[in-house]
Amino acid sequence: MTWSGLKDIELQKLTTELEMSSAMSATSGDEQESTELYERLPSGKPTPHHTRIWPATYVCIVAACGFLLFGLSKGFNSPVLSELKSRTGYTSLHRTLDQDLFNFVYLFGTTLITPFSGYLSDRFGRKLSIILCCIPYTFGWLIVVLTVSTDGPAFRPLLYIGRFVVGVAAGWTTVCCNAYVAEASPSRYRGPFIAVNGLMLTVGLFLGQLIGVYVTYYWLANIILAHTVIFVVFAITIKETPRWLLTQGRKSEAAKTLVWLNGPNCNVGGEIQKIEDGISSLTKLSVSEIFQEFKKKSVYHPVILACLITFFLEFSGINAILFNIEDIFKEAQVKSPGLTSSFAVGGVQIIAAIFGILTTSLLGRRKLLIISYSVASLSHAVMGVYEYLNNEPYCHPPGDPQCKSDLYPLAIVCVALFIASFAAGISAASFILLVELVPRRVRGVGIGLSFLVNGILAALIAGIYQSYEILVKPYGVFWTFSLTCFICVLFVAIFVPETKGKTLEEIEHTFDNRRQQRHLVSIS
Repeated sequence: MTWSGLKDIELQKLTTELEMSSAMSATSGDEQESTELYERLPSGKPTPHHTRIWPATYVCIVAACGFLLFGLSKGFNSPVLSELKSRTGYTSLHRTLDQDLFNFVYLFGTTLITPFSGYLSDRFGRKLSIILCCIPYTFGWLIVVLTVSTDGPAFRPLLYIGRFVVGVAAGWTTVCCNAYVAEASPSRYRGPFIAVNGLMLTVGLFLGQLIGVYVTYYWLANIILAHTVIFVVFAITIKETPRWLLTQGRKSEAAKTLVWLNGPNCNVGGEIQKIEDGISSLTKLSVSEIFQEFKKKSVYHPVILACLITFFLEFSGINAILFNIEDIFKEAQVKSPGLTSSFAVGGVQIIAAIFGILTTSLLGRRKLLIISYSVASLSHAVMGVYEYLNNEPYCHPPGDPQCKSDLYPLAIVCVALFIASFAAGISAASFILLVELVPRRVRGVGIGLSFLVNGILAALIAGIYQSYEILVKPYGVFWTFSLTCFICVLFVAIFVPETKGKTLEEIEHTFDNRRQQRHLVSIS
């Protein structure tokens, strides 16, 4: 049966029968009738009016709110560090070490859970994993809240434990929410829908920093805890992804979900056949088989590219700057550094992230990365010059506050420009490329490995930022980031292929074809 031979009212009746049969089979355990109904669904390409977009938009936005929670957790750092310093009675040395440790334990938690997040998402399903990741979020923020009534030597250990547990939850959230959006979004909207994850992270970061200007860390932690509860309530309302259901052999539930996502007149048969073809082409590999796959250049080449993309993502300096933005502005003698950092970082990021959703489809991933890293390199270089002029003999005496105050708008512009380039291009294009480059047969391991590299570098850079700044001075830090961004421009221009407008299968064949072409050249 084809779409041209099927009237809307007939398909509506058929899908209604399928929904009723799915409900009955869920209680009886017999899927035979649902399978027979599924086989009567049409195949072929539907006309445009046969699909709808709002249900997929709803579930993807709900899943993307996990990134909003992640952003709130990251934004918790910068606004409250000053209050925590005064609470714990920092000396100059303790200030540096404790601030680095506070940043490190959070990112170490995200890194620790990363290798297991993919397995947990496959084991429990995308929806249930999203709900379960809120358990460590809840416990972590409760521990942070309890520190407000804790005095003496127990204060800092409790604070670090709570921050570490929140980091574990954040790392789990990024993997399962990203997988959900990638599988639930229609293929033609996959890029923009995944880019919404970055937008929600940006909104969360902005809100965390902005709220932290006006409330204590105790109330900020309570606000984030309340958001966690609200997120769970909405997560319960979304559907499991059709792809995961089909991997579990639950075909009737997958068909029902596709009907709900795309409308009663969607091409259920064709969509399920496409997903099943993709699943059937993937065999579950043993550890030894995975090692064998990684010996193939068509596999390890894109995985190395993905890992290097995350390497340069972190060495752009994003986490070091975000976690220490208030201190950076205080050093630059910016007036109201807390409020300024909220708008210079959060406000600019939101606008830039919205722009990035559009540019990933218009410019392509490769061109967008080249432009964004070029802007980031320039902004870091100018910021380094600004810090040099304010800390070397050009100020008499060095570090004179009046000298810095005359130039502080330049610091705001440089930081805002870097944040804009990161949100509009570096972040959006990098995370889309991570999903698109890694071959399907090792995608779980490959993406997990790249996220592991990302987490280790994020924890390392944020954890040593204060100490590195003492060693090379503030201008040395920014010039280091400028150099790595410039190197990344060359790396992307030479090694990273364009993936815009290509299916995941076509991208994978790109690396296979390169290997075949080199083999033919060597034979000739």
